[in-house]
Amino acid sequence: MHNITSEEVKKKNFKNELSSIFSIEGVGLNNEPVKVACELIKIYGPSLLEDPERLGQLLEDKCEDCRHEIFVLCFALREVSRGGGIPTAEEFSNNSKRTMGLFRDNLGFPHSSAAWAVQAIEEILDSIPEIEAAPAGHIEARRGFLQRIDGGFAKRPRTVHIRKKTLRNGLLLIGIIALFLGLFVRITESRYPMSDEHKVLFLAHMSGSEAALGHVRLKAAQLAADQINVQGGIRGRMLRILGQDIPEDPTAAETAFAALVRDNGISAVISAGNSAVNSAIARLADENEVPLITTESSRMSVTMASRDRPWLYAFRMNYDNQYKGRLAAYFLTQGLNRKRTALISNSSDADSIEIRDSFAEAGEEFGVEVTCEVRYTRRGGLDMASAAEVISSGADAVFIANQAPDVASVLSMLRRSGYAGAILGMAYDDSLLAASGQFIDNSWWIMPACPDDTQLMSFQTSYRDQYNESISGNDFAGTVLAYDSVRWISDALYRAPGSHGEALRHALLSTRNLALSHATLSIDPRTHAPWNKAASVLYCSDGRGRFQKRFRPR
Repeated sequence: MHNITSEEVKKKNFKNELSSIFSIEGVGLNNEPVKVACELIKIYGPSLLEDPERLGQLLEDKCEDCRHEIFVLCFALREVSRGGGIPTAEEFSNNSKRTMGLFRDNLGFPHSSAAWAVQAIEEILDSIPEIEAAPAGHIEARRGFLQRIDGGFAKRPRTVHIRKKTLRNGLLLIGIIALFLGLFVRITESRYPMSDEHKVLFLAHMSGSEAALGHVRLKAAQLAADQINVQGGIRGRMLRILGQDIPEDPTAAETAFAALVRDNGISAVISAGNSAVNSAIARLADENEVPLITTESSRMSVTMASRDRPWLYAFRMNYDNQYKGRLAAYFLTQGLNRKRTALISNSSDADSIEIRDSFAEAGEEFGVEVTCEVRYTRRGGLDMASAAEVISSGADAVFIANQAPDVASVLSMLRRSGYAGAILGMAYDDSLLAASGQFIDNSWWIMPACPDDTQLMSFQTSYRDQYNESISGNDFAGTVLAYDSVRWISDALYRAPGSHGEALRHALLSTRNLALSHATLSIDPRTHAPWNKAASVLYCSDGRGRFQKRFRPR
């Protein structure tokens, strides 16, 4: 009779605890991806667990409605495999309580998601059949081994006679070796730079109306490179920033980009261009297999080739419009405790439309009640009748899902019409403050970075010491994003097995919990955009804006 040990009792109790957590807190987490994963392992083998990205893609093809569960499962498998590979079912079960703690601490999973992930991995590992041990005293007959027969040894059952090498076979062998040596040299040249530096192309609008902004962003990128090089570079190789002017017209930008990336020595491209330009060159980045990081663009098409498929080589430092709408819905309900909201958007602006749609979707999750929605065109602007409709709707807050430059006119019309409640927006800078005057009071603004943030004082001091000038409020967020984009590239180059192309792309895609000056960066493989990145919030009163805190949705 089998005696139950205390260790088995503890293990059984913990499994019961997981089941309880999963059934109460984890309501809504679908177990379908776990069943499909077990079937996929039967087809592709257990090694599929060591490649969570591939597993995630296969699961998304079969479980389209379970993207959240797939995301949780793949991130959990990636965390488990960091310890040197996927453990056996017994090893994982013995450490399941500790593993659940790691999921909460390292991945930021809530208790319910961590418990679900542990239970899901246990079920998958339990489905892998164990390899039956060979009977004692039995040795399988294979080439190069003896065979045990009736307690004794016999010669190998099969042998391969060694053929004598003729001159012809010898020449053929030498030719094959030479061919492989040639391929090895070409692969090595493409993976590792022949010079002692990594070249990063930095694109910005350095002429025309955006020239001043472009030059400030280039200076920030160069500052980051100088700091990295002073510390010894990247594994001994220096980082070189090549600044180039990019046209504001998308068609002209495509032509310029195609000519610039022909230089095989370029490791990556950072673009501070506008959304239209970055959307145009994302396709060319894929065609040329050159990683592209955009600093400020939030339009979805910058990294997404279609609704469900990202460009392979396009990444972004700024959060996308889908995340902006979620940030706004979360802050209104959780930060300001306002749920009755009027929604204003510009129907002629692609960014405003994306933010409006995302806010409406996230609002259902966070309990936002849209009392009034106003859509206008940039040419017409917000009229007095629309402003009166907002006031009569009884909204206790207004969300302006617009980008500059028409936000100031919306603010002015709302206040002149008598609306005195809270206003939330996403397009604050010094020019908005100057144009709005007293109308900006009692408004909140979400942005990537704020000059008053104490964690960014060191960056501002370094910039001022190097260039003997301060960064204006209009330039600040874009300048910080340019600076941190270079630091992101340097981190990826340090981790990547090669200096560009596929090797560097994978390093960028696998970025997790990278501490930068303005936020901690993790990349969502589904969108190539930051995942759950913190944002800064600023409050305006007495005619000026004051930094409040950093936050991110739970």
